[in-house]
Amino acid sequence: MVRLLTFATAMGRIRLGWTAEGICLLRFTDALDREETREAPAWVLEAVRRLMAHLAGSPQDLGGIPLDLSGLTPFHRRVADVLRATRSGQTLTYGEVALLAGRPGAARAVGQAVKANPIIILVPCHRVMAADGPGGWSAFGSPEVKARLLELETPPGR
Repeated sequence: MVRLLTFATAMGRIRLGWTAEGICLLRFTDALDREETREAPAWVLEAVRRLMAHLAGSPQDLGGIPLDLSGLTPFHRRVADVLRATRSGQTLTYGEVALLAGRPGAARAVGQAVKANPIIILVPCHRVMAADGPGGWSAFGSPEVKARLLELETPPGR
């Protein structure tokens, strides 16, 4: 069973969903969910605290937050694994992600996986760029939010 929680951050409202295995949904939203819970386990509250601090400009290591990727296809899971293995502030092209995910030449399939990513920020789809520049971002908030997320990951002078 997926439980939901919506919370405000410096970059906007976020809807977070979790199962016993980990976080399975993380999206910017402009709506409240009727099925939202008022109670969450300590590990979810810690994840919320770290996300809020990160989005407020205090970079956090978000890699240790447990995720539930069971709803992803095998290829989408490989793409998620590649993205989670990139270091903070690093960017990759769709083609590079395809190669690292074991499907050279499948840049469009990577694009579909990134577009369908249900766990933004924690599966850092904002780190994927078009070969000729930043490219778009289908998550709520536009390419400007993508640029801000990358800015939060990149220390000054780097």
